[in-house]
Amino acid sequence: MLRDYEILYIVRPELDDEGLQQAVASVDKLIESLGGIGQKTDVWGRRRLAYEVRHLREGQYVLTDFQLDPARVPEMETTLKISDTVFRHLIVRKPEPRAPRKPKAKAVAAAAAAAAAAAAAAAAAAQPEPAEPVAAGAAERSDA
Repeated sequence: MLRDYEILYIVRPELDDEGLQQAVASVDKLIESLGGIGQKTDVWGRRRLAYEVRHLREGQYVLTDFQLDPARVPEMETTLKISDTVFRHLIVRKPEPRAPRKPKAKAVAAAAAAAAAAAAAAAAAAQPEPAEPVAAGAAERSDA
């Protein structure tokens, strides 16, 4: 069963565009040789590293999405560790897409009851209240 992964790897900064493309092609070939399927490759370009790694201060970042059998991932990591052009890499399994949740029966019933109560309140507010008759004695007291 193939799972979705992504790998972010850093290629040596002294490589030119042709050397970078060869490094990307070698990683793609490695994925295919392990029975995986390359999906998308995004070259981020030259960036400064947060700290010095193997006396290097910058590198060329590449992000690749692919599918691979989980049992083959350690083999891929071992191969990348001995690579001359790739000096850092990180392989991460992408999360599985979740199916949309079905609403629970209690939540549906509560929502229906709330909607009915709101409709009843709106209907009651729309009807005018009958005017109360004013007592004759109350009108005389307010004039005094």
